[in-house]
Amino acid sequence: IGLFVTIGLWGSLSRSSASSTYGLLPPAGYRADVFHVTDCPPDPVGDHFPGLDALLRLMGENGLKIYRSQTDSVLAGPDGIIASDDVVVIKINYQWSGRGGSNTDVLRGLIRALVDHPDGFSGEVVVGENTQFAPSDNFDRGNNNARDRSLSPRDVVVGFQDQGFRVSVSDWTSMRSLEREEGVSCDQGRGYVVIDSGDDRISYPKLGTIYGTCVSLKHGIWDSDIGAWDRSRLKVINLPVLKPHGAVYGVTGCVKNYMGVVTTELNTHSHSGVRGGLMGAVMAEIGPPDLNILDCIWICGHPPQGPGSLTTERSDQLVASTDPVAADIWATTNILVPAFLANGYTPPFPNPDANPEDPNSDFRTYLDRSMEKLLARGYSVTNDIDSINAYSTSAGRRRGNRRPSQRLSIDRPDHIPELQQ
Repeated sequence: IGLFVTIGLWGSLSRSSASSTYGLLPPAGYRADVFHVTDCPPDPVGDHFPGLDALLRLMGENGLKIYRSQTDSVLAGPDGIIASDDVVVIKINYQWSGRGGSNTDVLRGLIRALVDHPDGFSGEVVVGENTQFAPSDNFDRGNNNARDRSLSPRDVVVGFQDQGFRVSVSDWTSMRSLEREEGVSCDQGRGYVVIDSGDDRISYPKLGTIYGTCVSLKHGIWDSDIGAWDRSRLKVINLPVLKPHGAVYGVTGCVKNYMGVVTTELNTHSHSGVRGGLMGAVMAEIGPPDLNILDCIWICGHPPQGPGSLTTERSDQLVASTDPVAADIWATTNILVPAFLANGYTPPFPNPDANPEDPNSDFRTYLDRSMEKLLARGYSVTNDIDSINAYSTSAGRRRGNRRPSQRLSIDRPDHIPELQQ
């Protein structure tokens, strides 16, 4: 109780507006929608994850429908995200084992929702990741983030393959050193396309699936009948873990998860480029994710420990938005920072600083610069928590209620508490 009273008092003392290092700000009047589910039950129900089902319903009740269909329902409508014949790439986080990776119960629940399309699902789901310096282990490690720790992404995929669905894994790690041309089919080579764009060396994968589908994360699906790309049938769902990034950047969330889209090879200097907004530049070049689902089922409330997330606790929350910047600033402020405070940390948090209130923190530096890269290409995103409509519900309730976003104002004491184990 004392913790939340303190948070509330800090929130009433200081509220700042959106800020930007270089002057680009979100369009006047733009407001981002963030969807938030609490009290996610720990146990999956078959292939379903009840918290994910509640999240999709909350989205649909408030205007963002997961299914594109001429049949109107809570989850479906003509302006929905996923059509029945789409190829859906799910970008997971599998760089780190255990709780540092995307929750595979959530992954399984998401794929279940996709293949349960009301018009029938004739498309394809691809689970992809570049683990960079860490072996991907065929997406089949023994220590995973799930109720059953043995449930790997490959286990999830094979389970749907056994049911007759076109679901596969795509290991971008194995081709991270292979440079390929932009705009040609996969028949001329799978690998990474590298684009020089001002100060940025942008990279993205071009891949083939086990079903013969050629996918470019920029151009879409190769249509061999007409010899051209179809961008309309490609959808990308970003499925990161919310966690501290004690190594360099303070926080890993939706934006930082694109470190597993790019390659660090081919002279891209991708990891150092994060600070300058490279992840936003990549999103701007190939198109932002169609949906971001931020996994907060287990979180690490110890800033120095991420991104491996050695000490974690159940949070049982999920966050979704089409705006990756808004999702990151909202979830860091309302979920990650309270976990730090509950574990005895007070700002300034240990370097690298995860403080969402400080435009000069490591987290805000890369987030704001990524935001500006997106704004410069015409995409509306915001780092202003006061410009976010937050819709929140418990997974145990049927309907969610809209409530205003809450902002934490961070004081800066003279000392940093020791790590609480």
